[in-house]
Parts: sequence; C-alpha cells; structure tokens
Amino acid sequence: MKTALTDAFGIQYPILNAGMGRVALPNMVAAVSNAGGLGVYGAGSNPPEQTRADIHLIRSMTDKPFGANAPLALPNGRENAQVLLEEQVPVINYSMGKGDWICKAAHAYGGKVMASVTDTKLARKAQDQGCDAVIAAGHEAAGHSGDITTFTLIPRLAEVLEIPVIAAGGVANGSGLMAALALGASGVSMGTRFWTTQEGPMHQNWKQKAIDLDVEDTLYSDRFDGIPNRIMRTVAAEKMAGTRMLNVFEIFMHSFTIAKELNIPWHKLALQTLSLGPKQIEGMMRMSKMLKMHTITITTGELETGMTASGMSVGLVHDMPTIAELIPRIIEEARACEARLAASLTA
Repeated sequence: MKTALTDAFGIQYPILNAGMGRVALPNMVAAVSNAGGLGVYGAGSNPPEQTRADIHLIRSMTDKPFGANAPLALPNGRENAQVLLEEQVPVINYSMGKGDWICKAAHAYGGKVMASVTDTKLARKAQDQGCDAVIAAGHEAAGHSGDITTFTLIPRLAEVLEIPVIAAGGVANGSGLMAALALGASGVSMGTRFWTTQEGPMHQNWKQKAIDLDVEDTLYSDRFDGIPNRIMRTVAAEKMAGTRMLNVFEIFMHSFTIAKELNIPWHKLALQTLSLGPKQIEGMMRMSKMLKMHTITITTGELETGMTASGMSVGLVHDMPTIAELIPRIIEEARACEARLAASLTA
C-alpha cells in the first residue's frame, strides 16, 4: 500500500501510532515499526535523560524507521526535542509551538518532520516552517483535538497543502483508513486503537472498559488541562469537567511529585508556572490533577478514580490484539473495503 507518506518515511503501510505521552512507550513504538507502520514515541514531559534512554531502547528493538513526538509547550518539551535531534531520530513530530528550528536541524541529518495541527492556519504555518507532513487532528480525536471534524479538515488540507496529510481522529479500522485516503490523506495516525492492544501500557481494566464503551462515551472540555481536550467518559472525568474550583492544597502537595517525575527542581517548576498568568496557571493545575488520575489507569486500574484520553473511535474498538495482529488486519479490511467500493461503482 504505497502513498506519499510511505515513500517519504520509508515504511510499508501508511499507519502511525499517535505519539501519546506516557502511553506510546518503546514496546509499542517498536511493535508498530516492526509490523510495517511508523511507531511514534511520546516524549511528553519526560526528563530528557529518560527520553534519550528510551530512544536507545527503541533502536535496540527495531531496525525500522520510527518517530518521536515532543509537545513544545510542556515542561521539558523543547529539551526533549533537542534530544531527538541529537539522537537523529528519523521522524520528529512536534506540537504546541513553532518548529522551524527542528525542521532545519532534522533536515541537516536527513530526518523528516511532521507537525500536529487542528486547522488550516496551523497547517500552512507548518508547511512554511519546513515540515514534511502534518498530522491533522479532527474533532473526533483523543486529547487536544480541534473544532473541525476529520471529514471536513482532511479534504480541506489536501486542497491547500503541498505536503502529505495524516488523518487523526475517528480512525480505528480498515474502512477508516480507506476513508481517510479517499478524503485526500496519505496515511492515518491512531491513538485509542493502539493503546487498547496488548502492547498498550494501560491496566487491563481500562482496556476492557474501552471495549465496553460506544462512540458517544467521551467528554470534550477545557477543564481537564486548560485546553479543549477529549477524554474517556468516566465518573472522575465527569466530575472534573463539572468542577469550577480546584483543591489548591491537594495540587500543591502533588506538585512535589510532579517535579520529581520531571526531574525539575520544585522551585524552578513553581516559578515557571507562576510566570504563565492566571489562565495558564489554572490549566497547569488542572493538568497536574489529570496526570495524577492518568497514573491510576496504568497502575491500579481503578475505574472510578482514573482518567485517560480517548477518541470517539473507542466505540470501534472490540478486542485487544497484538500490534503484529492488528496492522495486517487493518490492511486486509482496507483492501476488502476497496473491493466493495469498486464492485458497487461498476454494478
């Protein structure tokens, strides 16, 4: 299955896993790349030394092309992007910031760069900054998706851009892949479908919950971390979405844990947060609480108190295969969909 994306990245299939922080870990990344897709590591707000160690681990697990995502606005974001450049990661995915310096440095060693975008303005900027592709997150996508649906965003970007467009949001099977290609995309990025595989780090309870949910079982709100964010519908998520006032003392106490996890001195993290302004401070406070809840999804698996990002495609997830099983299945489904379409057009 050749597209502009497979040619650009040197991969067999036009399928990526979303670079989810704390979720897209080396085991998942290597499995996606080994199965013919592009595994994308989620650096998130990791300490840079952890990111470097994980890149080394990925290279020990696969000799295929892989990528890594760095959200530039998060703590350690720019530092992690610098690590990816120093390690000459084949494909770098950036978001939440300006990435022209990443493009310049990556292209110098032959690397590729893709930016995560949610509208035409951001996509045009990414192309102007030198990106080789964009990941377009439609409204259906998990995490920080935009207001424009995938069905509208992808064909519009295909009209205005000269670089490949990767569809994200609402895709979890072969028919979704074919639909994205028909809309003008050169590939798809899937998050929810990949964290519900055997390689996903989530507790088994959460994977089973995802299987039990339907397409309407997500929440979209800016009360999770200050930016519109799509989260799986749970008791804890509904409570947080409806909370106007946060428990400042609880968040203050948790901030010491976060500083330790990020390997940032507490006073430095506090000063950085206080310099952001009232709205951004509240967003960081909400993010702190959300990260604490996300930890539960990986460790104890408690369904009443945890929280995790989830796209509307959670309703299309019905099992927990290995990635080596999932990707060939998606390609087989896509080819069956293509055959059905061809038959209906000639009938």
